[in-house]
Amino acid sequence: MGCYPLFHVRGSEKAGRFHQAVRTLNHGIAYARHLVKGNYFAGDLSWIQSGTPPVILCHGFMGTRGTMLPLTKRFQADGRVVFSYHHGKFQLQSLRASAAELSDQLRHLHETLGVERFDMVGFSMGGLVALHALKFLHASPYVRRLALLGTPVEGTWASLAGVATMGAVSSSVWQILPTSRFVRELKRAPLPAGLRVRQIHASNDALCPKTGPLRGVDPEHDYIVLPGGHSSLVVARGFYEKVREFFDAPEPTMGARADALAAE
Repeated sequence: MGCYPLFHVRGSEKAGRFHQAVRTLNHGIAYARHLVKGNYFAGDLSWIQSGTPPVILCHGFMGTRGTMLPLTKRFQADGRVVFSYHHGKFQLQSLRASAAELSDQLRHLHETLGVERFDMVGFSMGGLVALHALKFLHASPYVRRLALLGTPVEGTWASLAGVATMGAVSSSVWQILPTSRFVRELKRAPLPAGLRVRQIHASNDALCPKTGPLRGVDPEHDYIVLPGGHSSLVVARGFYEKVREFFDAPEPTMGARADALAAE
């Protein structure tokens, strides 16, 4: 009799892990289905929720704009205009070049739409591109908040697979290695003043395992780990809700800003 509760708990834990594994597998299948949709599909620029910044989505390595469709549709359903940025076919160019193009796109949208600032989501490698644009290429005046989904801010050894297959023609696969100069410089550089960043990881992400919070990220409110795998970050609704919560949060008052600066 005394062993039954322990057996019951262990059985529940195994069942929970099994169901989570099935959900993660389904997220991977959904991600692949969106991946093959490519970069060219009809968009919806209707602006429903007035007073909210448009959202810029940056996909991951070897990804397409299609992989960001689940996020696109959810943001649009909540009244946001969405633009998804494409890094180029197979992401063969350097991450610095992609960041320069992203910075140019932000400037172009700012000038043509008359929008002061945007909210941005960087998924996986897309988060590295966004961070480089914001830290080194003066893109920060155009961005209000940045959500990083599974971004390997300390690099990832999973990029060795890319080095083995595309290392001769792609500089980006070398830049994602933990030993790369790109990663070291990106991590060392401070976040631009006034930019709030939320860092979100999946607990079972084998491609980009979670790291500690970046310098400048609030570890209590803006460093979040949820159950799931790498694909779950852009497919599962729970991750989206944490991004939406972050973007919808009101701006801090002047008193709160002063307190934050004093604490730093």
